[in-house]
Amino acid sequence: MKGLKLILSLAVLTIFQVQHASAQSGYVEDALRFSQFGSTGSARITALGGTQNALGGDISNVHGNPAGLGFFQKSEFSLTAAYSDWNAETFLLNQSRGYNATNFSIPNLGAVISRAKGPLEVGDWRGGSFGISINRQASYNNNYGYFSNQLDQGSILDYYIDLYNEQGVPNGTDGLFFESFLINPSDNGGYDYVPNATLALEKSEMIENEGSMSQIGFSYGGNYKNKLFIGASLGINSINFRSTKTYNEEFLDDNDQSTLFSSLQENLFLEGSGINLGLGIIYKPVDRLNLGLNFKSPTWNRFNEEYDADIFADFTPPYEDPEFGTIAESDAETDIFLSSYNLRTPMRIGGGLTYFFGKNGFISADADYLDYSTASLRSNVFNTGEDNVAINDLYGQAVNYSVGGEYRIKMLRIRAGYAFYGDPFANPGTLDRSSTQLSGGLGVKLPGFSVDLGLVNSRFNSYYNSYPGSDLATTENNIVSGRLTLGFSF
Repeated sequence: MKGLKLILSLAVLTIFQVQHASAQSGYVEDALRFSQFGSTGSARITALGGTQNALGGDISNVHGNPAGLGFFQKSEFSLTAAYSDWNAETFLLNQSRGYNATNFSIPNLGAVISRAKGPLEVGDWRGGSFGISINRQASYNNNYGYFSNQLDQGSILDYYIDLYNEQGVPNGTDGLFFESFLINPSDNGGYDYVPNATLALEKSEMIENEGSMSQIGFSYGGNYKNKLFIGASLGINSINFRSTKTYNEEFLDDNDQSTLFSSLQENLFLEGSGINLGLGIIYKPVDRLNLGLNFKSPTWNRFNEEYDADIFADFTPPYEDPEFGTIAESDAETDIFLSSYNLRTPMRIGGGLTYFFGKNGFISADADYLDYSTASLRSNVFNTGEDNVAINDLYGQAVNYSVGGEYRIKMLRIRAGYAFYGDPFANPGTLDRSSTQLSGGLGVKLPGFSVDLGLVNSRFNSYYNSYPGSDLATTENNIVSGRLTLGFSF
């Protein structure tokens, strides 16, 4: 019968496109992953905690507040290189395991073409600047996982036995435990696991993620009487994300010898693109003060995805199946599930102010508002109704704020900053998913050339369940990254 079920599953590939929603069920997580943002742009802005709603004259204005491009008096080419070190320590049932991932990238490359008027040229409009930039909005390169050998911990087989007894054996990933003989029909008409899975249990999981979100930005900022600066932007996003999850369980006898080993691997690949619009204003009521407003529209994304899963099991001693005989090893796999969907991420509204201490430096502060519950999924392949209800129920409003300052000593710039990114969940309870960021840096400004260095330390906690009802794993994330920006004026 198991062979017949597998043959039938191969014959109805088109059905699997719809079943992928229950097989992977990560769309609610995708809605949050692709809605969050951090400090991006040049090393200067990064060192200032990401503050740029009321600060102009930086290449980061192409993707931040486009009104800041109106401050440029010369054209500029800019290149930023970055290196990051992501350390993650995961805790499960009072046991911990550490992971590390490093990454080198070119997070920003762009140019600003300035058409500013000279001081002797007449006219209230003092010209403006056009900017184009390729910017890395987010990086998804990280690894984490856990190991546990605690007594009386639950097995994934317990969850699927309950599922099968209530609903029968489903197709897709959920059916692999039946196809691999890990769960079998019992004498009482229900389902049970093999005798090998009745002793001490060790389990572990490894999650390996990679990918990024990049944006090509086109922006223009104009200058009216050196008092009012207005701008608009168009952003075109390119997204790729790959995730591999490997979940292992091993049952041991009294002599710590393996009686059953199983390994489930899930592979997900997403590729997408999106578009958004931006508007910005910076007003100077007095020469020492900038007030800024920044609006970013929702991003309208289109994703294509691939998903597959496979499972392997080793039985010691071999399992004696009444229909298929002696089974020492088994494996089963799904087809490749293909799907596509649209994701609209939340709009963002930000405000900020910058106060200048003459030529000695400045202090700048920003606040940004998002409502993560307004993210929305739509697809012609599967029903997104339950996912959109879950997005609306789980996620809520958040305010992100940052503050940064710069002190100038002739050509030298000394910078520091702090940023806080609010918890995106509506009712977080005792689980805090907010993120904090400390930053600092140095810069040297010369005629026609500038070099800036920024260092950032980001910390946040994330939480993970392997399957419904499993113990919660907590991961403490610590990311240290550095950026070097070279700017050339012409």
